[in-house]
Amino acid sequence: MHSYGTAGSWVTHLQNAISVAFLADYVLRIYSEPARLFYIFSLSGLVDLLSAIPIFNVFRYRKAGGDVYNLLQFLRIVRISSCITKLGMAGSTLTQQIILLIFSTAGAVVLVAGIIQWLEYHGASEKTKRMCPLEGCMSFWDAFYFVIVTIATVGYGDVVPVTIQGQAAIIITIMIAVAILPIQVSRISTLAYNRPYGGTFNSRKVLGSRFLIIGGSIELRVIQIFLAELYNPTHAEDLEIYPMHVIILAPFTPSFELQQLLSLYNNQVEFYEGCPSQTSDLDRISADKASAFFLLADKETLDPRTEDHTQIFRALAVSRYCKGRVRIVVEVLDPDALRCSVWDNAYGQGIEVICQTKLHNKLLARSCTIKGLYTFITNLFTSEIQLHNIPSMRHIVEYNHSFDNEVYPLIFPSAFHGLLFEEVTEFIYSSFNITLFALDTSGTVLLHPKGHSISSNDIGLVMATSLNTVYSISKFEGTCSNPQSRERKLLESVSSRWKKLGSVASFKRQEIPGIDSYLDGSQPVPVPSSPVGHHKLIVSLRDAVEKNHAALLSGNGFSDSTEIDALTSNYLEGEPSAALEASMDWTLAWPSADIYGRPHAVLLERNEQKILQDLQRRSIAIVSLKKAHILVCCQGKWPANLFYFLLELRKPTFPNHPVVILHPSQPDFYQWGSVGVFKDVFFVKGSPIHELDLMRAGVIHADKVIVLAYPGSPIDASGKGVQQTADTRKNPGAYTSDVDGIIILANIERLLHGDLTKVVIEMQHAIGLHYLWPYSQIPSCSIPADAYKRNPDAVAHFAPAYMEGRAVSPSMLSFLMRSSFYNKNTSSIVEQLVEGSVDDSKHARVLEQFEAPQKYVNRSYGDMFSELLAERGMLALGLYRAKGTHGSPCPYVFTNPPMDSIVSAEDLVFALI
Repeated sequence: MHSYGTAGSWVTHLQNAISVAFLADYVLRIYSEPARLFYIFSLSGLVDLLSAIPIFNVFRYRKAGGDVYNLLQFLRIVRISSCITKLGMAGSTLTQQIILLIFSTAGAVVLVAGIIQWLEYHGASEKTKRMCPLEGCMSFWDAFYFVIVTIATVGYGDVVPVTIQGQAAIIITIMIAVAILPIQVSRISTLAYNRPYGGTFNSRKVLGSRFLIIGGSIELRVIQIFLAELYNPTHAEDLEIYPMHVIILAPFTPSFELQQLLSLYNNQVEFYEGCPSQTSDLDRISADKASAFFLLADKETLDPRTEDHTQIFRALAVSRYCKGRVRIVVEVLDPDALRCSVWDNAYGQGIEVICQTKLHNKLLARSCTIKGLYTFITNLFTSEIQLHNIPSMRHIVEYNHSFDNEVYPLIFPSAFHGLLFEEVTEFIYSSFNITLFALDTSGTVLLHPKGHSISSNDIGLVMATSLNTVYSISKFEGTCSNPQSRERKLLESVSSRWKKLGSVASFKRQEIPGIDSYLDGSQPVPVPSSPVGHHKLIVSLRDAVEKNHAALLSGNGFSDSTEIDALTSNYLEGEPSAALEASMDWTLAWPSADIYGRPHAVLLERNEQKILQDLQRRSIAIVSLKKAHILVCCQGKWPANLFYFLLELRKPTFPNHPVVILHPSQPDFYQWGSVGVFKDVFFVKGSPIHELDLMRAGVIHADKVIVLAYPGSPIDASGKGVQQTADTRKNPGAYTSDVDGIIILANIERLLHGDLTKVVIEMQHAIGLHYLWPYSQIPSCSIPADAYKRNPDAVAHFAPAYMEGRAVSPSMLSFLMRSSFYNKNTSSIVEQLVEGSVDDSKHARVLEQFEAPQKYVNRSYGDMFSELLAERGMLALGLYRAKGTHGSPCPYVFTNPPMDSIVSAEDLVFALI
């Protein structure tokens, strides 16, 4: 019987309490594991179960058999491995593996010593037990000493087991040690000569969760923003349901700063040293088991072409290894790389390609006509940095609401099936303050598809502040009542009708009889659906071309009327037969007939003299143009992607202002050859750093001034000396490009007497946005310390120059890679928002900006939203607030405002029309 007054009884009670705790832990582990059966029958599950078995001692008053249960308590030593893992001592790095091997070997020795001590006491006879001291016939230290001496094959013989059970145990121990110990020692030695982060990742430990791999050109800032977005608190609900583990694969040892960053994610992010193009490295990280594989490009490279070739090789290597089982998202730098045939599904097996440069130039060009567009787009797809103790400034509260909105997918409840898109949009906005702006129909994104009937296969795309609200809509079971009639046909906007005609050719309105009646809505627009109708439309356009030849050439970049005649005759009469030599001459002519792609180097070399002569004709000393122009200021190297910026400015839907390029050096024929293909583009030799050169370039009379950045060198702002240049490049404090931009903007501000409303400046990195006028800073007490450590660049979203869309940075578009994980159509959505729908069907839409109609001034935004949708078929997405609104020092973007927000007279409206 137990004696409850003895010290031993208290020890027993303590052991039982510990066993109860272990049993409760075991039950909770079964409940929380995503794969329960796998855990129950795994080694760790069995150890957890056996270590909890001594709980049966609670129900026993006799010690008979209790020693067997107590022996199982030794298994609790094995559970220390989980604590080691949580402390970061166990993992896949070399140091962690060595520590784990040493701990496991030492733990095995301690376990064997404890077993031998227990056997020596309980296997001895009663007479021997009475002769043994209180600690047993063999103390634990003696047993430990004996095991070490025996395994080391020294065998002094001063301590030996005397019981049969102890002798049998030591025989088994020696046999196991001979078989296993050399392997353990060999593994430790092998790891000692391996790369520091050359371990192996076991995908079974993330069973039931998502598993991402990030490879390619790894940079601290890029990874910092990438991880901050993936693990942003706004995705907390999603991450709780579907946990996510991230592997970073890079061919170098992580810096101290990168190690500190990874430590913030509690072993959810691991680093492995390796290369995506090496099969052995892909084997080590179980690449074929990943949910997605992201390949990042080096945006700081001086040779984008070589970097894109490297990305192609990496993508093909990963694709061949994964055999189409893993999403592969690859980033390229040159838009020309998007047209590479390697990305075809037959060869690239569905590799997804994203070009940040392409969308950056589209956004930059479109920002010439839509104020704040860059900020509107980037904030919409970037998770906010959650602030607390927000300053009592109304404009900051409104802008933070704008930053808080994101694009989420919406699964429509059955109550919405069969309703028109505009009816559902009105109901969702009035009931939940969420804007439904697009549909994903079988992988195709449709912006504001008026008249489309919602089906069970459609996925909505909404602007919302939280995922919980979107879930609440998906669970809606009521009746969708709407003030609009289902039979009401919304009128198509004037601009969308004009685009249907303007997409074929550019001409003046009066050149087509009755065009005014089409535009004012009194007659339907003649968009033919039959070949005969197309034939008549082309004839009308051909007549308009002959009367308005100059306007057509300047609008579409054709070199002469023969090209137009060839196009229209081909359309009417079929493809004519032509000699190969004549076709090649036409193809290699400059200006190039292919206005959608940058001229090939062979074409430029063939037309070198013609290009240089054209440059001489278009070089001017002082700008004196009859029409307001767009001034493009460049410093440093000639902009490599200037062609794509001008290509967007020359779209038929743009005003097509003359463009003046101000640069310190005269371009060569390669550089001017891709610029001179566009009409009304002029060159002024001079530096925008000098005010006189800005005056010569017509900065005062310009309609818009664009200050372009260039790949500048990092500035040693750390004070460590020039010998730290390599380290400074990894995490620089500033760049020469950004400093030049600050100087240029200051000069322009002086010449324009502080009016910078027509200026858009491009900064190489987001850090430079903090130094632009006007200066303002969010108080440090408003930013959570943990959020700031994870992504300090997120504060750049609150820089005043960025809030108004006057300052942009390509680094802000890094969301394209991150957001594509949650939504594959991210690039398509952004591209359509910037330049309109890609098709010419009835669903074609374009994002425009206009002054708030006078009748909505001082009324609620909700009233304007509903009436614009019902009466004009326009879908409002937000407001562009003027300077001074609620005391703001600058204009700012206000995305998806709450319904009770009051519209001001100076507000501009973002709307899909």
